[in-house]
Amino acid sequence: MIFSYPKDIIEESAVNYDEYWKEKRGENLGELSPFQLARAKEVRHLLEPKCSVLDIGCGDGAVLKYIKHELDVIPWGVDQSTYALKSAESFGIRILHLNLNDPSSIEELPEVDYIMALEVLEHLPNPESLLRALASKCRKAFVISVPNSGYWLHRMRFFFGRTPAQWRRHPGEHLRFWTQNDVHWWVKAIGWELEELRSYEGLAGLNRIFPSWCAMGMIMKVKPSSITNQKVIL
Repeated sequence: MIFSYPKDIIEESAVNYDEYWKEKRGENLGELSPFQLARAKEVRHLLEPKCSVLDIGCGDGAVLKYIKHELDVIPWGVDQSTYALKSAESFGIRILHLNLNDPSSIEELPEVDYIMALEVLEHLPNPESLLRALASKCRKAFVISVPNSGYWLHRMRFFFGRTPAQWRRHPGEHLRFWTQNDVHWWVKAIGWELEELRSYEGLAGLNRIFPSWCAMGMIMKVKPSSITNQKVIL
């Protein structure tokens, strides 16, 4: 993985999210992969029973299904793929088929205790704008997961003259990147409060001792503050 590249670059003028989910999950639609399960377990620790949760980019609803079972939450899921949303709906998740790149669509969202954005923000050129727009819909906190670009494997690829390969179909999939240090700076820079930062997956054991190097993923619980009081605008 240090020296390899994906075999092909799939060039598309616009992402077909239905085909994406058919290719990604196939017959396992709605089932958690080992990596997703590790993420879902971390998310569980950041929520409380019977809260309301809105998952932005919920996909097939596998994570919400797990959280619903573990904490009896009130789940809402938003995605652009009607194919994936059918799976989410079958688990008792209240679904909304929306394109959040359209600012007017945010008005259709319910007000909830928590808004989750799991492996979503790295695909956006300006995720700060989306978070600010969603803040009025969030009563308590955002739960956000992003890849750890400081993971040892990515550092080694840089060492050997290659950029991190954090994509499946096209190098342009990931537009933003965070290390642990970046997360602390970034949340402060947008004027919000980082309540908790958890790391997961990667090198077992070492990912808890040296998370900045040895954890593949990061999950943060972030509390919005008044936008009018923010001193730094990104």
